[in-house]
Amino acid sequence: MIAEKRRQEILRLIEKEGSIRISKLGKLFNVTDMTIRRDIDYLSRQGLVRRVHGGAISETEGNINLATTFLKRNMEYIQEKEIIGKKAQEFIPDNSTIIIDGGSTNECFARYLDPKKNLRVITHALNIAWIVSNNENHELLMAGGILNRLTMTFNGLEVENFYNEVNADILFVSASGISIEEGLTDPEWLDTSFKKSMIKSSRKVITLADHHKFDLVTSRTFAPLTAVDIIITDAKLPPEVRRRYIEAGVNIVLA
Repeated sequence: MIAEKRRQEILRLIEKEGSIRISKLGKLFNVTDMTIRRDIDYLSRQGLVRRVHGGAISETEGNINLATTFLKRNMEYIQEKEIIGKKAQEFIPDNSTIIIDGGSTNECFARYLDPKKNLRVITHALNIAWIVSNNENHELLMAGGILNRLTMTFNGLEVENFYNEVNADILFVSASGISIEEGLTDPEWLDTSFKKSMIKSSRKVITLADHHKFDLVTSRTFAPLTAVDIIITDAKLPPEVRRRYIEAGVNIVLA
């Protein structure tokens, strides 16, 4: 069982029981107590559980529900997201300045950044910043603001102003929906304003999206498809859908 799935199950058990011991979790998942401690430490750093001697207890019920939602979303289409994240590494030259938007696919992408490349990474996503901070070759710049615990990203006017002042070689932007008619869309209205700023501040725009987001429209458009240089998606995208987007002038790369 991969770590993300195990942590999701740990959260579910804590939500159900209120507290749980490390030794019990180790037996349930057939891993060492040290592995469980690392899982609990990770969840604790996210503010999702509270570590106590010998185990962990839940925070408020609302926080656990947010945590469960966040991790469930990260687990959806996980294999496709991993493949897309790996493929996107081919488009990053050494000594680049890149912006990484929030989102579960972009989190997978961040995990595969080449540790040998000298990169300047800009983000407003707390989970992505944590990943990037573990490599000394990756300089990290982070926008602060109001934390959205559901997405683990900062938003607000501070983030928009921050992105208005930066210059990046490549933006890796996420979208909840992709449509030929409506372009890139997202339901988070606060996010769409600074997504526009990120696009204006970047010389190249790459969207990372799994196949189920195509022909999907959410509440607000933040960019037409003409603003996107490349969309990287997985091979499960139906051929007829890919053909329509290519005919519309979209550069689609299959991972």
